[in-house]
Amino acid sequence: MSLTKSVEPASVHSRILVPQRYHSQPVISRLVSRYGLTVNIKAASLTSDSDNDGWFDLELSGNPQKLTNSLSYLQGLGVNLLQLAIANNVQPNQHSLPFPNPASMSPKDSAWLTNQWQEQFQQWISTGQTNRLRLQLCVFKSYYEEPVISELVSRYGLTVNITSARLQPDTQDDGWFDLDLWGRTKQLYSSLSYLEKLGLPIWLDLSSVYSDR
Repeated sequence: MSLTKSVEPASVHSRILVPQRYHSQPVISRLVSRYGLTVNIKAASLTSDSDNDGWFDLELSGNPQKLTNSLSYLQGLGVNLLQLAIANNVQPNQHSLPFPNPASMSPKDSAWLTNQWQEQFQQWISTGQTNRLRLQLCVFKSYYEEPVISELVSRYGLTVNITSARLQPDTQDDGWFDLDLWGRTKQLYSSLSYLEKLGLPIWLDLSSVYSDR
């Protein structure tokens, strides 16, 4: 009987610059689904209607060979890999994002936003949409060390495209993401339930069900 030697998981920290032409592609989602990595977004700046490159500070964990392959995949796309150490010296994107101000939300408001998605989800289903859902997600600073978006891919089998993002490193501010989710209705519902259990506010963007038919 042959014994297979287990491979210790490795971890890589990198900043990636995502060219504008790839803003509509689920690049980070593929790192999870294609290479089986755990991806934690440590900081990010991406504006959907800007010609500027977006950037993400990533902590990638997984099989060492798959980590190498994933970095080769990014380089093949023309995604630049930069050293994470410079993260704190990069200024935020000058284009402001239309995200709510977390400082203006009371705990009661936050709880209401977390729970209102079920009614909106039923409205989404009633329009005949069954595989694509857009939403805005607030990631509290207390979850910065948790790979929340990565879990949507690995645990629920979704394809997740980040269309806008604001997450500054080493600050007391919450992070904000505009997400485009692809998957079966049950998968989408389960993923939203997961975000609700974490207590993270969710805003469903139902405008897409009318404009993208």
